[in-house]
Amino acid sequence: MDDTNDAFLDGRVRLKQPASGYRATSDSVLLAAAVPVQKGQSLLDVGCASGIVAACVRARVGDVRLTGVEVQGDLARLARENCPDMEVVCADITQRIPALHGRQFHHVATNPPFYTEPAARRNAQQKTAFHQAVPLKAWLAACLKYVRPRGTLTLVHRMEAVPEIVAVLRPKLGALEVIPIVGKAGKPAERVIVRGVLGSRKPFAIHAPIIVHNADGTPTDAAVALLRAGQGLAAETKNTPRTKACRPDFRK
Repeated sequence: MDDTNDAFLDGRVRLKQPASGYRATSDSVLLAAAVPVQKGQSLLDVGCASGIVAACVRARVGDVRLTGVEVQGDLARLARENCPDMEVVCADITQRIPALHGRQFHHVATNPPFYTEPAARRNAQQKTAFHQAVPLKAWLAACLKYVRPRGTLTLVHRMEAVPEIVAVLRPKLGALEVIPIVGKAGKPAERVIVRGVLGSRKPFAIHAPIIVHNADGTPTDAAVALLRAGQGLAAETKNTPRTKACRPDFRK
């Protein structure tokens, strides 16, 4: 399979990707921005594909201990090439993984397969990446067991999955945040970031949406901050990027 070499975060991240297989989108870049990881901490990316989340986190934070799990061998190979210092385990997250047995991480991030309906995709790699082969509940339960006490779980998903996601996570996570993602001002949210802290007693919060494009199609200040400048979403109940230009005004 041919690969391309693509730029993210205004060229701060270069990523080899399949030319005709699964390719990273802004969902993964937003997920990376939402993980509240700090220098010296550990991050497990579940379903890491070619390593986009890890690469963007590394560009933003620097010194992070990175581990990825990816079921597709071709994508796992690319993740190792794109992030040479990341430990990449080729495995099914819902099965016992000897390399991860007994381990827990400061942060777990995941961009699960979204779609329960039959996947009309061009190739098997895309079908595996997009189609929900196991129930979302089982996927999230598998992720939760790798979160250390006071650690975080952060995911991106479709907006309509929020009730199921909250039902699964709320008994385990406190400080649970739902951050809608709106592609264009005036349109409904199609994506959502959900994150929480294991063992926290802080309350549940639904935030104002992050808007990616203004009504005229131009990117919002917050979209530029997150998707180009590589800013992060502030941790715990503050969903605006860490930049003075992006205050609590819906922006991404």
